[in-house]
Amino acid sequence: MSSSTLVLTLAAAAVANPYAPDARPVVLDFRPGAVNAVPLLPAPADGATFSDLAAHEGLPVVEKEPGTLPPGWVQLGGMVVPEAVAQGAPVISPFVARPEIAAGKVEGPGAEDLCAYPDAVPGGIYPGEFRRGTEYPRRGTIYMNYTGGVLYNGMGDNSAENWSALAKTGSKYPVYTGGEERAIAVAQAVQADFAAWALRVVYLERPPKVLPYVMIMMGGHYSDTTAGPSGGVAPGSDCEDIGLRNVCYAFVNDESTSNQANVASQEIGHTMGLGHTEGNDRVMAFGYDTYAPIDMGFGAECTPIITVQGQSGACVGVNKCHCNDGELQDDTRTLSAIYAPPGPDVVPPEITITAPADGAVFQEGDDVTVAFEPWDDYGGYGWKLMIKHDGELVADVVDYNATLEFTLSNMPPGSYELTALVMDQAEQTDEHTISITVEGSAAQTTSAGESEGDSDASTGDETGATSEGGATSGEASEGEGSESEGAPAGGADDSCACKTDAAPTGAAWALLALLGLRRRRR
Repeated sequence: MSSSTLVLTLAAAAVANPYAPDARPVVLDFRPGAVNAVPLLPAPADGATFSDLAAHEGLPVVEKEPGTLPPGWVQLGGMVVPEAVAQGAPVISPFVARPEIAAGKVEGPGAEDLCAYPDAVPGGIYPGEFRRGTEYPRRGTIYMNYTGGVLYNGMGDNSAENWSALAKTGSKYPVYTGGEERAIAVAQAVQADFAAWALRVVYLERPPKVLPYVMIMMGGHYSDTTAGPSGGVAPGSDCEDIGLRNVCYAFVNDESTSNQANVASQEIGHTMGLGHTEGNDRVMAFGYDTYAPIDMGFGAECTPIITVQGQSGACVGVNKCHCNDGELQDDTRTLSAIYAPPGPDVVPPEITITAPADGAVFQEGDDVTVAFEPWDDYGGYGWKLMIKHDGELVADVVDYNATLEFTLSNMPPGSYELTALVMDQAEQTDEHTISITVEGSAAQTTSAGESEGDSDASTGDETGATSEGGATSGEASEGEGSESEGAPAGGADDSCACKTDAAPTGAAWALLALLGLRRRRR
């Protein structure tokens, strides 16, 4: 899992949400050959497309050598959680657990607004503090990946970059073998499961990297991941759906359409903070006959959660909010606290580059801090920075950390055009472009034409803003760029819509004080 995963000793032992993005602003290093955590430019797309599914239809599923979960994580059926969560520890907001990122928070609805039983909610649950882009209510996108691809482990969940903690690093995930017709039918059934919320399901083309989305890998075998036997697996314990870019898996290929949809919807539900419940008529049920010829839905009442060998892995704090009891879960109330009801999105997002000033001049060797002010009337939006040097695109990087700033380091002399782009879940966009100049060292010559040495470049800061993140060159948590991908650790399901047998053991950003806020309330 990511290095941000930590277990805290509070009033009661609690786990900081392991899927919160890194708190450090990203440094983009422009030295030739510099290694950035995420490449400055995206790699070209490769691999299969949805129209290629016919060529893979009916091919056998290949079982590989089993994987191993990282230490400190356990598999509970089709869900992987920290050991402390499996033993009943609550998962709390990163703002409570990690004070260094609280200074940049934006306000939103909290327990008093979201909970049927606000007095029952433990501290650190639904605190009403959000990173920009993660606010409630949200809109969202579910990408059903039928075409596979190369996945990467060890960098936290990031669907846009194929980073998954359940992945076998560098292993090519196989293409779905159930055929195009069934793939479409399954996607339609999953869309029906989430129809009560502003959550769209897409599968023909991958969403743009700038847009936060959940990705579910359709097909393959549990041995294509680090999880144990299961019909599907997902990272659990993202109890307030902080991650937004989780990756989960449904190991389905030739089963019935209803079974495939049930498995897929359950794994997606796990990424949104839902655990297993009793009841053989609902998506989140653990132990139902996964080959039952019925299309299940989410439960609309408080239902007992399921424990596996004395371990639950439930989001007990969230459950107390909606059911007054950590051992009960209301699927629909939990999802409705996060996601807006369905309907058209008619308000486009906005973004402004607040630093540096348009026309600013820097000297070679200066670090340049680029700060953003994005906004939308619903959470779930994302933004990125595109940079042109003397007319050539040299960087196109998403602010996956939601730190609202990048530090540009070792920029060669020349004219630069900086463009910030924001996108909402309806794929509406806004852009803001400024220009800056980086001046090089002037070479002085003698009357004989011999160089007497280059004058040193000044290091004066003319950015108009200062970095509050303390990032060092090359540090980036999840930036846009390559088609590489990885995520936090995950697991597998036994007899949920993800039947499994074993439970092997195995996630400061500072929002600058912005002048002239254009944030509108609706």
